[in-house]
Amino acid sequence: MKKAQNAVRMMPTVPFFVLVIFFLMLPFANTIIQSFTDPENGSFTLRNFIDVFAQPIYRSSVWNSVRIALISTVIGLTISYFTALAVTSLGGKARRRFMPILNMTQNFTGFPLAFAFMLMVGNSGFLISAAEQHGLHIFDHYELYSGDGLIPLFIYFAIPLGTLLLIPGFEAVRTEWKEAALLLKANRLQFWLKIGLPNLAPTLLGTASMLFADAITTYTTVYMIMGSNYATLPIKISMMFSGDSKQQTELGSALSLTMVIIILLVMAGTNLLKKKVVKGGGTR
Repeated sequence: MKKAQNAVRMMPTVPFFVLVIFFLMLPFANTIIQSFTDPENGSFTLRNFIDVFAQPIYRSSVWNSVRIALISTVIGLTISYFTALAVTSLGGKARRRFMPILNMTQNFTGFPLAFAFMLMVGNSGFLISAAEQHGLHIFDHYELYSGDGLIPLFIYFAIPLGTLLLIPGFEAVRTEWKEAALLLKANRLQFWLKIGLPNLAPTLLGTASMLFADAITTYTTVYMIMGSNYATLPIKISMMFSGDSKQQTELGSALSLTMVIIILLVMAGTNLLKKKVVKGGGTR
């Protein structure tokens, strides 16, 4: 009877498991199989992965994606840290007003973000034209339609996501800890270095891995700005499956698996650091 009741209670989860199996597990399994398949005779091969790292165009796509993701993650996480600290320091009323704005900007990605940057800092963008008219040279070395020019876009959508993920961590830093530190003659900087940051470390590391994964898998924003003229992993993967030329699903699968492995390595690294922090007694 109890088993029957449990089965009935689990019925609403059936659509979820169906989606996971047919739209996640099976495609991923197929990607793994295809990545080790020779496109000529269907036999097992490592040639696809050799091509990923041997051919300059694919090797550069890996490097470009990792470079942009690392830079935007570090800068975005730093700004998010201070933004989350400021938000948690606000009163309840001000915080309630700020959170909808934060949620709105967190969803301002893809085509709207790319279009906004083209209007503001494109070749004839509003800010570019305004700076030139006033004799300012702040944008003289900035080129939106380049690899480095894409970094501010990645930082832009990393900040609201990072802030939303860090706010719960800051809220978990108890007021009693701050009061106790003040009683022991510790200043604000000492409190955050000795107590605040060690307790926030797991949240910071988890947020870093999320921001990195979000950045390295970004497709729409890059494609809207650069088209297929700048090599990143998502762009090259898309071209392998839906390009105008002959589809190369095996090579595309190898590129996809390479991206997944990079993300998993970053997540494994941050999880290892989390465990070391916890074992070292730095967390509550």
